[in-house]
Amino acid sequence: MLKFHQRLLFLLCTIVIVSFIALGAIITHVIYNTVISNQEGDLEHQAQHLVSLYNQDKTNEIKDIAKSEKFTLFITKDNDKIFSTNEGTHINKDINNEANPSKLIYDKVGDNHRYTFKTSLKDKDIIISSIDNEIFELQVGIWKYVGLIGLFVLIIIFFVVRSINRTYIRPINEVTYATNLLAEGYYHVRVPESNVKETRELFVTTNELARRLQRLNHKQKLQSNRLKTTIENIPSSILMIDKYGDIVVANRSYYDVFNPEDAVEHKNYIDFIDPEIQPLIAAAFKVEKSTYDQIKLTIDQVHQKYFDTACIPILSKNKKNLYGMVVVLHDITNLKKLENLRREFVANVSHELKTPITSIKGFAETLLDGAKDDAQTLNDFLEIISKESNRIETLVYDLLDLSHVEQQTQLETEPTSLSEIAETTIKNMQNIAENKNITIVNEINRDIIIEANKDKVSQVALNLLSNAISYSKVSEEVIVRVFKEGNKRILEVQDFGIGISEQDQKHIFERFYRVDKARSRDSGGTGLGLSITKHIMEAHHGRINVFSEPEKGSTFRVTFFE
Repeated sequence: MLKFHQRLLFLLCTIVIVSFIALGAIITHVIYNTVISNQEGDLEHQAQHLVSLYNQDKTNEIKDIAKSEKFTLFITKDNDKIFSTNEGTHINKDINNEANPSKLIYDKVGDNHRYTFKTSLKDKDIIISSIDNEIFELQVGIWKYVGLIGLFVLIIIFFVVRSINRTYIRPINEVTYATNLLAEGYYHVRVPESNVKETRELFVTTNELARRLQRLNHKQKLQSNRLKTTIENIPSSILMIDKYGDIVVANRSYYDVFNPEDAVEHKNYIDFIDPEIQPLIAAAFKVEKSTYDQIKLTIDQVHQKYFDTACIPILSKNKKNLYGMVVVLHDITNLKKLENLRREFVANVSHELKTPITSIKGFAETLLDGAKDDAQTLNDFLEIISKESNRIETLVYDLLDLSHVEQQTQLETEPTSLSEIAETTIKNMQNIAENKNITIVNEINRDIIIEANKDKVSQVALNLLSNAISYSKVSEEVIVRVFKEGNKRILEVQDFGIGISEQDQKHIFERFYRVDKARSRDSGGTGLGLSITKHIMEAHHGRINVFSEPEKGSTFRVTFFE
């Protein structure tokens, strides 16, 4: 597409050329008519003079005039030729055409222009014909002058347009380019100020606008960074949702707590937020008022957390326009745990200690009543008392481990081979598995390294493999996998045992919870292994998940992140 100064130049040149062509045409037409009119008058006088000479019988003088002026003359009377001279120019017969209104006509003969004139004087018709290029040479000369003047004017226009382009159009284009950059956010752009009075003010104003936008942008970035830093460091999970339901901001606490697989920004909140929270958000959108509630959520099918939830609408100053919603989820799980811990701990520990203590007391009383005199009975009862004492000891150690893990805020970590931990755990559990004729399948990839506490991760692997063997049927398989997936390092233990129902999956990581209580007690379990495992993974900022179906088996997956 042509630029403005090119279009202006083309337009002005077109106007000048058309104007000069029209001017040349008008001038040549006027001159042609003027010359023709004057020539007709001269030829009329000449014809009268020639007729007068003819009437005086001065034919020789007529011939001399015709010869000197090189014209052909015919004098007729009643259509009969009475006198003629021929100087090589033939008469144009169209002069006798009655449809021709003019006495004088021009036509072209070869490279010359011939005129033929006819007039009537009394009873005689006079026809004069000759070559006359003067009128056409005059027209050519006029066109030359018009063309030269037009060319000169075009050259002047070219330089004028060029000057306009340099003085006005180019500076305006520079300002336009600068404002486009400003619109794109390049506020450091400045326009060199012009010396032209008419555009200097525009340049000054544009530069002042750029400086103000730069200052405003700096202030906006500063405020944005302050707000972002504040939101990112608030321990509560915060989501900002626009009026269309798309999440525009999610702080770091949200990602730490809910562990979404992908970024949630610019996606609809219904696809990510727990169904327990969605009615609160919908209600806040509907009534355009803040809603508050305390809710319980299960995260990753493992962690049960309690949140004080606030859904606060973002309204305009006049409270008429809704721009979006702020959702604040304050984790009060620890407070809830502290509330429930006192109630549950005494009940659970009492329940777990009651059976072995009752058993020990009963067998001890029986021995005291005389059963100790029977050597076989004494031996059997002492073995039962030892077994129950070991159960109490295991329970106490597990409680101490759980307390230790919960109280540790920072673990001492080092680069550790997850592959070696898994293989060592398999070797340690091999005898127990062989007692049930269970085959442990090794699907461990080599050299999977994590940053972790080796002893704690070994305890996780041992708990998971021990549970898989305990809850597997005789002659089944247990598969242990270690592999890498993106920035994740994963340990999986899969069994094909009794499985876990969906309802039980929500509780298996709670203290003292057992899917099959009788089987767990027979195996010497305390119901604290998975709770300890969960807390160890939380201390490593990792994740534990369970995938299970009743009677089909279970897969426990622990994930460590780089």
